[in-house]
Amino acid sequence: MKEGKLNHKFLEGIISKYSVQDESMVISPGVGIDCTVFDNGIDYIVATSDPVTFFSSGEYCVNANLNDIVAMGAKPWFFMATIILPPKTKNTEFELIMSQIKECCEQFDINFGGGHTEINTIVDKPLISGFMVGRCPKDRLKGSFNAKDEDIVLLTKGISVEGISIIAEYKKDRIINKFGPEFFDKCVSFKKKLSVAKEAYIASEDANAMHDVTEGGLINSLYEIAIASNVSIELSSLPVLDETKIICKEFGIDPLGLISSGSLLITTKNENLELDLRNSNVETFRIGKVLKDNKKEVRFRGSTLKMYDADEIIKITGDMQSFS
Repeated sequence: MKEGKLNHKFLEGIISKYSVQDESMVISPGVGIDCTVFDNGIDYIVATSDPVTFFSSGEYCVNANLNDIVAMGAKPWFFMATIILPPKTKNTEFELIMSQIKECCEQFDINFGGGHTEINTIVDKPLISGFMVGRCPKDRLKGSFNAKDEDIVLLTKGISVEGISIIAEYKKDRIINKFGPEFFDKCVSFKKKLSVAKEAYIASEDANAMHDVTEGGLINSLYEIAIASNVSIELSSLPVLDETKIICKEFGIDPLGLISSGSLLITTKNENLELDLRNSNVETFRIGKVLKDNKKEVRFRGSTLKMYDADEIIKITGDMQSFS
């Protein structure tokens, strides 16, 4: 297998073959669907899981799972973590991870319910995998599967927010030497933008679909909406930030396929939602529209764009596990 996400057609077959569910599961597993949704008779219970493979950060893991939950229109309820440590780990390193989880959960009013820890030689750095559950009123459920014909497509914060922060830390010396410490600090500061909770809460009433942009970058995330909603997406603009242009040119990276947690895709009929988000200090771009043609394509100026087999970040890290 190639590094990155599994081929979506292969994964689709595997999910349909091995999924186990009863009538309480109202949204079942699927390509482009980050959460499973259950009906408890009162509201919807929304569940997700996500590991972190670049930063051994408790905060990062909470945010990765939180983004999935809020993109469904849900409010987070509780979080659990599995933490596997290499034998070389110091007590202070483990305690730092736990304190990061606690602080992030407190920030977003999430219960931290523990989980599992172990020391194992199978990893060479701390590996953190999270599990989060949220709750959602039945009339507020969103997700990637509900994009409608002629919806406006909005993107918050821009392209490759997370990827630029990763590259900056991985190539720190080269970036400082060539572009200066202020430019480096600006790129690293993108890590502070990794939560999409603010914009998801603002958009949840008017959005038809929401989806956070993660591994595989903007294009793969748009394809996940297209596949889950059985639509195509016609792009009219691609808002690549100045820092992203500079970094990607320097390292020969395509920003459209670069990991971008912290950016939220929104489809909506509300022409004013972009302004509402901007007025709430969320940088927002109108990038295209949804077309109900059942082709499940992403197009830009008439040309069909292809999904990325692997995230562009591996051109920097060498593989998805090597960053620390």
